Amino acid sequence: MLGTRGHFRTENPTKSPSPQTLVYFSLFAMQPNRHSAYLIIRQGNRWTDVFRLEGGQTLVIGRASSNEIPVPDERASRRHAEIYSEGDTWFLRDLGSRNGTLLNGSKIDAPTPLSAGNQIVVASCRMTFVLSLTDYVPPTNDPDGTNDSPASQTQSDLPPSITHRQSKAAMLEGADAIRREVSQGAGFGQGTRAGLEVLKLAFELAKLTSADQACELALDSLLKATRCEAGGIIKFEFRTQDSESDALGTKDALGTKDALGTKDALGTKEEVGTKEESGMKFGRTVRGNTSANRISIAVLAAHEVTGKAYHPPSDSVIQSILKDPSAILARNVLSDPNFVGGPESSGSHVLTTTSLIAAPLRLDDSLFGVLHLYSRVGRSELTPEDLEITLAVAEVLSVSLSNLTRQNSLVSKLQSTSTRLEELEKQIGHTDWIGASAALKALGEQVRRVAPTQATVLIRGESGTGKELVARAIHDASSRASKPFVAINCAALSPTLLESELFGHEKGAFTGATDRKIGKFELADGGTMLLDELGEMSLEIQAKFLRVLEGQSFERLGSNKPIRSSVRVLAATNRDLEQAVEEGRFRSDLYFRLRVIELKIPPLRNRSEDILPLAEHFLGRFRAFSGHGPTQFSDRAKEAMLAYQWPGNVRELKNAVERAHVLATSDVAEPEDLALSHLKLPGTRLPQEVAGGIGENIPQERVFREQTLEEIESEHIQATLKYTQGQKNRAASILGIERSTLDRKLKKYQS
Repeated sequence: MLGTRGHFRTENPTKSPSPQTLVYFSLFAMQPNRHSAYLIIRQGNRWTDVFRLEGGQTLVIGRASSNEIPVPDERASRRHAEIYSEGDTWFLRDLGSRNGTLLNGSKIDAPTPLSAGNQIVVASCRMTFVLSLTDYVPPTNDPDGTNDSPASQTQSDLPPSITHRQSKAAMLEGADAIRREVSQGAGFGQGTRAGLEVLKLAFELAKLTSADQACELALDSLLKATRCEAGGIIKFEFRTQDSESDALGTKDALGTKDALGTKDALGTKEEVGTKEESGMKFGRTVRGNTSANRISIAVLAAHEVTGKAYHPPSDSVIQSILKDPSAILARNVLSDPNFVGGPESSGSHVLTTTSLIAAPLRLDDSLFGVLHLYSRVGRSELTPEDLEITLAVAEVLSVSLSNLTRQNSLVSKLQSTSTRLEELEKQIGHTDWIGASAALKALGEQVRRVAPTQATVLIRGESGTGKELVARAIHDASSRASKPFVAINCAALSPTLLESELFGHEKGAFTGATDRKIGKFELADGGTMLLDELGEMSLEIQAKFLRVLEGQSFERLGSNKPIRSSVRVLAATNRDLEQAVEEGRFRSDLYFRLRVIELKIPPLRNRSEDILPLAEHFLGRFRAFSGHGPTQFSDRAKEAMLAYQWPGNVRELKNAVERAHVLATSDVAEPEDLALSHLKLPGTRLPQEVAGGIGENIPQERVFREQTLEEIESEHIQATLKYTQGQKNRAASILGIERSTLDRKLKKYQS
């Protein structure tokens, strides 16, 4: 096709003329002309146009756009040289250019006649003078020694543009090609070697645990593979306009502060971090197409030659990646702000960058950032082969970053779960024992001696004394601490369900057994199992349980397959097993098998010095969990707790403290907030009997006298009203009745 100035333009300027193109040349050459002279024009080592020379015509070559042959190169003068004819001869004349005009590699000082095949060079523009297009032979070497192969060609004088866009790296899908080359003994080609380098990088990235290290390693490997000297890895942080707390000119996402009010390619102002100290991460805010969205970019890794500062990609490049997340290769970007930013923001960088590559980085299905390379004037331009390698490295790095993100998330969740587990253990009492009584210290010493052994332990004590807490302490101090601790309440299940819980069952073993169930003995394999309320076992289960204690195998319900399990058994009971053995409700052989080591937990009333430390511990826990409630007990509340006999032991104390935490209306909990039980056990005292000061001697027993229940109730109500100084609401709270009920009883007894 004809060029814009009457010259011939090829359909593909990146290659030498094809046979089809030469046909066009021949047809064009057959047109009438007087001298049949032509100029084959090659810009930047890529031939682009065919210009027909007509007799009597003068062609000016130079940088000015009004010239017949414009040369968009700073090294060319505005009117650099001219070609004119005299008779049948064409001449080349230099017009006083500052860099000179070359003819066949030599500068000319005077008008010089041209002959077929002469090579003319003006800056980056190379021309071949021919008399017939059919005689044109592409030169194998340029006069300055550069060859015409695609690898060495440059596009520095073509219009700036994105020349390649690619979404997938072919080399990552080329395992068959590598295998084929090796099997055929062909050795490794350049593409295969690059693929092996990417494979090596993938193995090295798999060993890293830090995203920063992964970015640095990937960038170094890529620069080495492409022989490029400048590049970086950019991270995107998407934000909305409403969510931003800082305006332009304030600290950006990475904490840098340096407002450069420059216009970006979209016509909006941006904030650019300009600190370029070695190793410093910096960032800037990029505006999107709408005012609602903004993107903060941060540099995770960067490299430049010594004395040069790394420059992130322009906003136009970033927006191109956002619109179409494919890798791009842009060439001929010299001085183009759409690719390298405006001159106010980038300085000499704009005048030196010639080509760039930007490949997207993905985190799972989201766009994470960009892998960015660029070349400067005087260095090799980036090629489609470099784009292929960059895209492959970007894909490998994306997988590595995704894996590291998931790994860090799992570590964070594990730490959070571990912290939460510790908090839950504190809430349910799995902490150090609270108290300093001699009885508690003696029990702790027994636990420390028993825990390292494999002996079966029988833990005895009243309900609420903390038998499970002692069992857990034994497990935690044993060699089985890393294995499961399984507790089961034998009194809460029927004999059939208890057997299923202990030994498991097969599908269909009984009505409702819709699936196989693994028993507690199997679940606790290698660990410890606590059988609470052991005295509630039926005799049948006791016999089967005894076999397991003796090291024998057991079977699931509905199965005859023997199962063995290594479990340390701890038993706990508040029943009188000796009496149960005498009455035939408990097997004597099982009793003796369980009573290898016997630990007795003293009731709380026998270690009164532990009452207040336990109460303060529980109160602190409840307040820490809820964030409100009383901070201490009054002296009267302490006196009431010390006087009370705590038939429910530590469990009752904990419940009473929780009740005070909920009901107290001030920072000090009173006895009325505790609302202690009226359950009277032999040798115990009721809280309302503690009416005097601390240490007042109140008799433990009363002299019996005949009284009706109404008389006892009336006396007790009057004593309570006297204690509360006539405050009926407070008295009703102590008595555990409604105010209206108290008024009704008072009216009844006063009538």
